[in-house]
Amino acid sequence: MKIFRKINRWFDSQQLRMKLIITIGLLFTTLMSVMSFFIIHEGKRILNTRLEETCTMVMRHVSNAIKDELLLYYNPETDDNSKSLHLGIIRESILSIYKENIEGLNFVEVIDRNGRVIAHTSMERMYEKIDQGDSTNFINLTTTLVREQDAMIEYIHPMYVNAGDRRIFVGAAILGFSKSIILRPVRQVTQAIVMLTVLVILFSIVFIFYIARRMTVQIDALGRGLRRVRNGDLNISIPMHSTDELGRLTREFNAMIVHLREKLQMQKFVSSLTMQMIHKRSDATEWPPVGEKREITVLFSDVRSFSQLTEKLGAEEVVKLINIYLDLQAQIVEEHDGIVDKFMGDQIMAIFLGEDQADRAIQASVSIQRAIGELNHKSSKKGQVVLEVGCGLHIGEAILGHMGSQNRLDYTVIGDVVNLAARFCALAKPGQIIVPLEMVRQLNGKQSTVRLQRVKVKGRSQPVEIFEVDYDRDIIT
Repeated sequence: MKIFRKINRWFDSQQLRMKLIITIGLLFTTLMSVMSFFIIHEGKRILNTRLEETCTMVMRHVSNAIKDELLLYYNPETDDNSKSLHLGIIRESILSIYKENIEGLNFVEVIDRNGRVIAHTSMERMYEKIDQGDSTNFINLTTTLVREQDAMIEYIHPMYVNAGDRRIFVGAAILGFSKSIILRPVRQVTQAIVMLTVLVILFSIVFIFYIARRMTVQIDALGRGLRRVRNGDLNISIPMHSTDELGRLTREFNAMIVHLREKLQMQKFVSSLTMQMIHKRSDATEWPPVGEKREITVLFSDVRSFSQLTEKLGAEEVVKLINIYLDLQAQIVEEHDGIVDKFMGDQIMAIFLGEDQADRAIQASVSIQRAIGELNHKSSKKGQVVLEVGCGLHIGEAILGHMGSQNRLDYTVIGDVVNLAARFCALAKPGQIIVPLEMVRQLNGKQSTVRLQRVKVKGRSQPVEIFEVDYDRDIIT
């Protein structure tokens, strides 16, 4: 049992191609071996049957020719000269058969009813007495007996004459064949069948290997493709080698990759907040139009004097330039665990949730201003166009939910906190960060701020007290 378990473990660890070759190869080899065995066995049986029939016919011919001579030889009234004459006729008969040069025939002999050799192709065997047991067996024979010795096959045919209503045994004629010569056709046929079987098996193994490779090459390609997809590489297309089930599977795989590439590209146009919501509710067939109230911090960042630049630059240069600044800001927001909710032209709207959201939002806005300052410094040295941004932040309760039409939804936030943050951003000068008093109170004095003049904003009856974050001071961490 341990051996079988080891074989099973070894077989299970092999590649599919090797499993197909081993399984089909063993099955085909077993089938060919069984067929060859039956063909050889049946061929040997047919050859032996034909040989027995031939020898029996010869023996009958001999017995018909000599049994009368044997009967006269036994007749008490026959004198010695006549006996010698009859005995000579018997010997001539068996010599005539021997001289036919029958392949494999070693001797022909005639045994009288007393078990004595009275005629033999070899004079040395004349008048020998055979074994008493053989003599008794020969007397009781009714048909030709086939007897195999170590290197000889003997065909023994009893001879009888009719005397009234009796049959009298007068002797037996024996043909002795060399086993190696007489079975030579069987060996030749066996060798030919074995060689043919081996050649067919070898050819079949090559053919099975070709078929298995044709079947598994598509599977291997799919496996490599899946590994590349797992590693995030979607720039693949697997060639189809067939139109069967594996070919259709490959076609579906390529279609899936195209769909994933399209989805990946579409994700760039979907906010991180929307993607998070989709992942959370991926099992739902329909999303109910519900919202939830949460405290959030909203950050708006807007490029200043950008409209004037668009009149001087071409469309391609404008897009390239604005994408540099938007990408820089988006990276900084994500580094501070914020979510870029949307891009609105040259403006960014970002959301911060959870603990320390106010601090993280302030740190993100400070990092944005400092990073843009460094970028502008490098660009100015190269004589390139530079941009500056103003930032506005606010903290408070807002409603999160997916909003829009049946065919076009967006998961976003709405509320007074969003509107005020946008208005603070509009008030901010290039390089300035404006926050309201509510947000300053949550900063625990860790950021340096400068009180600004109160401003009147739409939707508020009283002026709003605002502050500027002084990020040039070392207190900012």
